[in-house]
Amino acid sequence: MDVYTSNTSDLLLQRSIPTVTGFNTTFANIGETANNGVDISLTTVNIKQKDLTWTTTTTAAWQKEHIVTLSNGKQNDISNSWFIDQPIGVIYGYKALGLWQSKDAGEMQAFNANGNAFSPGNVRVEDVNGDHKIDGNNDRQIIGWTRPRWIVGMTNTVSYKRLDFSIFLYGRLHYMYNYGGETEPARYVTREVNYYNENNINAEFQKPIFNAGGAPLDPYYASLGYLNASFIKIRNISLGYNFNSMAKLGLTSLRIYAQVQNPGMLYSQIKFRDMDVVGPTWNRGYTLGINASF
Repeated sequence: MDVYTSNTSDLLLQRSIPTVTGFNTTFANIGETANNGVDISLTTVNIKQKDLTWTTTTTAAWQKEHIVTLSNGKQNDISNSWFIDQPIGVIYGYKALGLWQSKDAGEMQAFNANGNAFSPGNVRVEDVNGDHKIDGNNDRQIIGWTRPRWIVGMTNTVSYKRLDFSIFLYGRLHYMYNYGGETEPARYVTREVNYYNENNINAEFQKPIFNAGGAPLDPYYASLGYLNASFIKIRNISLGYNFNSMAKLGLTSLRIYAQVQNPGMLYSQIKFRDMDVVGPTWNRGYTLGINASF
C-alpha cells in the first residue's frame, strides 16, 4: 500500500493584464493544485493443492485532487468550471429533478409568473435559493466530477493440472459523465430514447419540441445528460492447455490457448456507451493460438 500527497505549483494559466500593454491577457505560472491518494495491490493464494491452484491479484487506486489557486488567487473561474477546493474537472450546471407533471400545475404557475414557460413534460431543475426563478447566478451548482475517484482491477488465475484459466476485471468508479442530453428537435437517426408523452409520463427524457423556424427547445434539456459513469467490465478471458513433453515431435513444450478481449460489462448505468473507451462502439476480439518451443 502506497499513501501519498502532492502539491503542484506554477501551473500555466491565462490571466488579465492592463490593456496599456496592447493585450488583454497573458499566460503566467500562477496555478496551484494539491492531491492525495492511496494505491493498493494485494495478491492472495486462495487454493494451493497438488493439482489445483487459484490466485487473485487485486489493485485499487483512490485519488482526490483540488484546486488551491487560480489566476485571480482564491477566486472561482466559473467560465472554465474551475472552483477553489474542488476537483479540476467538475460538472457545473442545473441539477435535474425529473420532469414537470400535470399534478405540478400550481408550482409551475409560480415559476411561469417569473418569466419561465414550463409545461408538463419539460425538464424540472432545482431552484436552489427557492425564489421560483431559474437563473445562472443563483441556481447553477456543482453536480459532480469527471475524474474517477477509484480505479480498480482484479485478475483471477486458476490452474488445474495442465489447464489454466484467467479473467481480468477493470473498473472506474465514483464519477460522472456529461454526454449533452437529448435535444429531440426533429426526426433524426438516433438511439431509442425514452421520452415524455401523454402515454409515457414517467419518462427518462423531456417531451420532443419541433424547432422548425428556430423555435426554442427545452432550455434545460442538457441537465438530463449528467450521468453516473461508474462501470466494471471484463477486459480479458483466457483459457489454455499445456501438453506433456512432445520430444518425439521435436518439441520441448506445446500450449494451445483461446482468448476473448472485451467480452462485456458487468456493471454500468450508461447502457448506450462503453465508458471504458467513452464511445458507442468498442473492439471485441477472439484469439486462438499455439505456443511451441523446439
